[in-house]
Amino acid sequence: MFDAIILLAGKGERSGLEYNKIFYRINNKLLFRFSLETFLSCNNCRKVVLVCREEELETVKEMTIDLPNLEYTVGGKYRQDSVKRGMALCSSQVVLIHDGARPFVKVEEIEKVYQATLRSEAAVLAVRVVDTIVEVKESYRNLEREFLWKVMTPQGVIAERYREALSLGEAERYYATDDVGLLVRYLKIKPEIVPGNKDNLKVTNAFDLKLIEFLSRRDG
Repeated sequence: MFDAIILLAGKGERSGLEYNKIFYRINNKLLFRFSLETFLSCNNCRKVVLVCREEELETVKEMTIDLPNLEYTVGGKYRQDSVKRGMALCSSQVVLIHDGARPFVKVEEIEKVYQATLRSEAAVLAVRVVDTIVEVKESYRNLEREFLWKVMTPQGVIAERYREALSLGEAERYYATDDVGLLVRYLKIKPEIVPGNKDNLKVTNAFDLKLIEFLSRRDG
């Protein structure tokens, strides 16, 4: 069994909305409830912790009053702080961390990340990069596309190992750009890559909102 943390505390300023994008409705369904309901439908999901902005906590509670196995907490300044607060409410060995702005994750992807985490102590859902990627510093260098992956969520961690790496990161005031980054840096754990689906996109801007509406109509 695993616990899940779904992060809802981002500001979402690039979405062009006058409110948090997690409250955007697709076919009259709240964006964040898509992934939340998917997690809750997983046989191995024990509970979900929703990490919210303080001023939106009661609103989120009201919007999920019909759902079981939920806990709530307030997010921190940075993503890592929010994950820490969510982790404090988790008691399972494995914890999966997901962006609330990724509505179209699939049950089978979640389960594969869970199983990979049990095997490898860390796992990430990702898709292969198809574009040419270059690094531009003093020189212009093509990166080898064969080895490049676009990292998504959920990302799976062993709770005890994550807390250990988090403590080391806090001592150095280091903030990783993703959840397994701490495990890589401090514990030398290599996350297992779980191939995902490009439809598992993260809503960031106004174009993404139009895209998820299209995907919802296509699959509906």
